[in-house]
Amino acid sequence: MSNQTFDDIRAYHDHEVSDVLSSLLEDGEFLQFIAQHRFPYLSRFLPRWTQQKIQAGLNRHFNAIDSIQSWQNQLAPHVEKLLDKTLDEFIIKGVEQLDPNKTYVFVSNHRDIAMDPLLVNYALLKAGFTTSKVAIGDNLLGRQFVAKLMRLNKSFVVKRSVAGRREKLQAVQELSEYIHHCIQSKQHVWIAQKEGREKDGNDVTDTAVLKMMHMAGRKLGWEFKESMAFLNIVPVSICYEWDPCDIDKAKELDALEKYGRYEKSKDEDFRSIVKGLQGKKGKVALHFGKALELDSNLPEQWSDAIDQTIHKNYRLFSNNQIAYGLLKGEKVGHALDVAKWQSRFENLPASVYQKVIEYYAKPVSLKKAIESHDAR
Repeated sequence: MSNQTFDDIRAYHDHEVSDVLSSLLEDGEFLQFIAQHRFPYLSRFLPRWTQQKIQAGLNRHFNAIDSIQSWQNQLAPHVEKLLDKTLDEFIIKGVEQLDPNKTYVFVSNHRDIAMDPLLVNYALLKAGFTTSKVAIGDNLLGRQFVAKLMRLNKSFVVKRSVAGRREKLQAVQELSEYIHHCIQSKQHVWIAQKEGREKDGNDVTDTAVLKMMHMAGRKLGWEFKESMAFLNIVPVSICYEWDPCDIDKAKELDALEKYGRYEKSKDEDFRSIVKGLQGKKGKVALHFGKALELDSNLPEQWSDAIDQTIHKNYRLFSNNQIAYGLLKGEKVGHALDVAKWQSRFENLPASVYQKVIEYYAKPVSLKKAIESHDAR
């Protein structure tokens, strides 16, 4: 299938980079966003002058960029600065199990919109691998400049907002074929284990994701296990000591429980992206599992295998143990850790605080369940 087929969802190609960057330089919303974050004081009192300065500075940087690789090379130092600023430690495990001569689909738990794939790609880059293409929902691309930046960073679009059964089926088929096309073209793919971030900590793979990925294989007459073997599924565990969006997630779950619905405010997803990127996360652990090899055509067995690997490879932090202790009515944790926990959450309403406890305790429960199952 030719690349042209995927024009409405694919990441950008090298020959498109210059034009996209030029369009960003003329995008007032993009320049304003950069100005507000780089020079918040100046942008308030001298907005036009600040934007012109940023435009001139970016123009010098953009002139040296003529491919996706050169774009990512330019971004790498900024990513390192971001990680230095927001992470106390980044623990990477399992990357040595990956074969440089193979192409993988990385299926991970999903806690943060932008940071999850960014951390996976940073770890791959540091280990000498090429970065992966990234599946991202179209609900996150409301702002034009965000959509362009995402697609420059190898993101491809998952159409969640399409209406109509036929249109949905076409969108899912196209997505499946694009993922197969990426693997065929020796390009890794990152995708979350289910749609949207996990807000209650219950990291469970939706078999619909695996069935979607099999659609292109089924069209070729493959069995389910043949598709999965071709895609080379690697489960990835991502664990944050502190989630910058933890209280927001708890408030959303609390509202859903109380009122049966939750209305997102305009730009809420965009603000979550910014908060997730800029917020302090403490320690973060990333663990690549082994590529799955199953002699099964049952999607449920494949999703169970992904879950077991993700849960087994969790890195638990002191706040997870504190939350688990609170959930069980036990005392757990050193005084300093408990004090830090209390200072972060002390002013929350009881029902929201309960959701926070459940969120941070869940990885402990899931890891314990795997360990007790393995011990049998």
